Amino acid sequence: MEKRVELITRGTVLSDKTEERLWEAVVTVDVVIPAFNEGSCIEGVLHDVVMARQDDWVQIQNIYVISDTSTDQTDDIVQQMAARDRRVKLIRKPERKGKQDSINLAFSITKADVIVFIDADVRLASEDSITKLVQHFRDSNVAVVQGGLVRLCPGFTLNPAKQAAYFDWSLVDKIRRQKAISWWSIDGRVMALSRDFYQHLVLQPSLADDQFIFYSCIQQGYQFVWASNAIFYYGAPESIADFSHQWSRYFFYTSKSRQYFGKDLIDRDMSVPGLWRTILSTFLRHPLCGLMWVLCYTISKVEFMLRVDFEKYGHGFFWTKSEPLENLGEALSPKSLPPSL
Repeated sequence: MEKRVELITRGTVLSDKTEERLWEAVVTVDVVIPAFNEGSCIEGVLHDVVMARQDDWVQIQNIYVISDTSTDQTDDIVQQMAARDRRVKLIRKPERKGKQDSINLAFSITKADVIVFIDADVRLASEDSITKLVQHFRDSNVAVVQGGLVRLCPGFTLNPAKQAAYFDWSLVDKIRRQKAISWWSIDGRVMALSRDFYQHLVLQPSLADDQFIFYSCIQQGYQFVWASNAIFYYGAPESIADFSHQWSRYFFYTSKSRQYFGKDLIDRDMSVPGLWRTILSTFLRHPLCGLMWVLCYTISKVEFMLRVDFEKYGHGFFWTKSEPLENLGEALSPKSLPPSL
């Protein structure tokens, strides 16, 4: 894969035989799942990754779960899965240092062509989700690929967090289809990185992992791809508090990113044209969910102004609880799928 990128950047014309050999080369993949007390979710995502299809050209070598000193049953579940599939490996950190530290640890132990990060509360939509994610690294100078994340429609529910979360996803999905990457639509729940890119990265604890990776990609002139056909599902926050924490944390890290990467990149290059028109049109389509979103968004703004949990955010301690997608077959019934799918 490195040879392929080198030939492209130098403008060399490949012969048909050389092209064929490069396409036949095996792309090695390591999957990394950072985890902190994910006992309710970890078995589901591990099962999905273990069962993921591997074509002739792609090979999942290792499935690392990096436990940030989990205190629930997370580690036990991973060890049970490891006994059934030798690719599954538990790495338990001696002390809690946050998600960014877990990602840096992954960079130091992998030698794979592509490293795929998947949050523990995510589920694969199909056996081909990882293959569709990785295929973008086969024949171009791509550094970062973001998965096509889908939040399931909650249907009728009195849970305001679920309604707000679905509106939030609907809005982000609409923005992302207008502009593939922006400060509003960056999401690190599923992301794949090429070795040429990740081997030089060192994440900062005071910056969000996804923002740091995506902004570094842009700043260094690498190519980003949003793989809309590589579908992954993720659950809604369990409570209004979890939803508001996620947004408050987002405000905190975006402020830090402006200081680190510069306002021009964040406020100009990553801006969203017609943002308020998009919010209004999404609100008109989902008015009840939109009202709950406004409520939760306002709470998060208040939290941010009051500097709630800023010390935790600065150390990378920002895991929040999402509702696990336990019965994925039932969850993926036609009634629960978003209209766009």
